[in-house]
Amino acid sequence: TYTQTTVHIIGTGLTPTLMSLPLSTVLLLSKADVVLYDSLGLSHNDICKVVPKHCEVICVGKRGDSKKSWKQSDIDELILQMALGGTSSASTSTLTSCNVRGGNQNHSSNDAKCIIRLKGGDPFLFGRTRTEIESLRANNIAYTYTPNISSCIAGPHLGGIPLTDAFLNCQSFGVWSGTDAFGKSIGTGSDCGDELGFTRDGLSVDTLVFLMIGRLDKLEGLCNALIKSGSIDGDMVDVSNRRKWDANTPCAVIQNAGGRKLSRGKDIESYCSSIGDSPIQKVWRSTLGKIVSDIRNEDETIASVSP
Repeated sequence: TYTQTTVHIIGTGLTPTLMSLPLSTVLLLSKADVVLYDSLGLSHNDICKVVPKHCEVICVGKRGDSKKSWKQSDIDELILQMALGGTSSASTSTLTSCNVRGGNQNHSSNDAKCIIRLKGGDPFLFGRTRTEIESLRANNIAYTYTPNISSCIAGPHLGGIPLTDAFLNCQSFGVWSGTDAFGKSIGTGSDCGDELGFTRDGLSVDTLVFLMIGRLDKLEGLCNALIKSGSIDGDMVDVSNRRKWDANTPCAVIQNAGGRKLSRGKDIESYCSSIGDSPIQKVWRSTLGKIVSDIRNEDETIASVSP
């Protein structure tokens, strides 16, 4: 029994299942009164296997190209209203289209509650955790934070691509969001590669990682921006200590990193059974100049590699 309402902001890592969660997270879920979860985190079915029967389970997932996605301001408000014991009138229309499991009708607004905010990967890394915490702090509501591994690290590694490699003298990596908070993607503006400083003097990053840029038209814009950042009027830039990205630069696209593998064997079958019905991991390997066309040649109908 909680003596005061507490919101637990918990990262669920990559391709999360109940088997992959820390025991501390499973214990908190077993005591939860409310769970608000993201689309790319723990599944609704898995959550319902652990939480008490009275627990209210609500999907508040955001998808970048979907008009039906939750707005972060509505999520902030919903967390606050749940913690204060009320309901969020601003989110009512959104709630009707989400996967909701009913709550405890006898739960008093004065009772202390255990509220779980589940977020895929790590809550802070390219997440909107800051506004959620600011809202809780402004209203003197207790909260905790549980970190987890992000797809920007685990994704490439599970795809067989180490971010650093002493043999190749690869000693650094950088991570960018392929789409900003306003929905603008890299390569869509006239400044292209300059917008994130790819051509900045002294920049020497061995491996670049981009998240949230699954649509192929956006991916193509990113590749073109990287190629342009390494040249001036079609000629390669000759500046010491600066990485040169061109059409022949090796690259990879990883879809559903950490998901089931297509190969077979006892170890693989055991692993697959432990992660349940998670999607199949897919890795495309090519170059900046050919990666998008290679994906389209494999499947002419594909428009996005997002999960």
